[in-house]
Amino acid sequence: MKRIQLGAMLAAVVGTIAVLNTLSALSMPVPDKKPAPELALAWFALLALHAAFYLFGDRIRKRWSIWAYAAAQAFILFAIAVSGIAGPLTLALFMAAVIELVGLVGTRWGSVRITISAIAIFVLASLIIADLYRAATAGLIIAATGLITHAVAGLLQRPLTTPRAVPVASASALPLSARETEVLRELVNGGSNSDIAAALGISERTVKAHLGSVYQKLGVESRSAAVAAAMSRKLV
Repeated sequence: MKRIQLGAMLAAVVGTIAVLNTLSALSMPVPDKKPAPELALAWFALLALHAAFYLFGDRIRKRWSIWAYAAAQAFILFAIAVSGIAGPLTLALFMAAVIELVGLVGTRWGSVRITISAIAIFVLASLIIADLYRAATAGLIIAATGLITHAVAGLLQRPLTTPRAVPVASASALPLSARETEVLRELVNGGSNSDIAAALGISERTVKAHLGSVYQKLGVESRSAAVAAAMSRKLV
């Protein structure tokens, strides 16, 4: 699944949650458990903002950076956790964020670092609202989510076939240009075409053209094979 499709799917799910959570809060039949209308609307605003970041995530990452995107989403999730939205719902939002970030930058940031960061944010929010049990339980679940996501990402990124061998003489006869080397380095770091384009200040069409040339010079036919060839030959 393409990353932009994943973002749109997450946006749709979180948007639906925002609507249903608001309706549920405002129609709560038990007076003692019914939140104030202002709080219900605040929950809706936070969830809607979270959904908007998922929907426009690709544009945000291109215009600013993946760091800015991740920091903004972390702040929103922290606010959601502190605001008192139902624990299972908040936990699900954190798990989805971990899965998305591991898919986006797991190879560069490390899935363990991403998972630990999510746990720290959730635990801090839970401690602020004096809920140690929720913090510990959720921490375990988020850790399990990060572990599973890391394993799945590793399987998806593993080459399905052995890269076609190319004689060293052939590689030296067709050296990569400086720009092709930069594109290959970003590819090894786990960047998508859009990520590479944003990092190097070029269009995605140009990225595709450079990748085609890289594949030809390395004698490979896929992104995973190009990454394997680059690492085995220490090209980047």
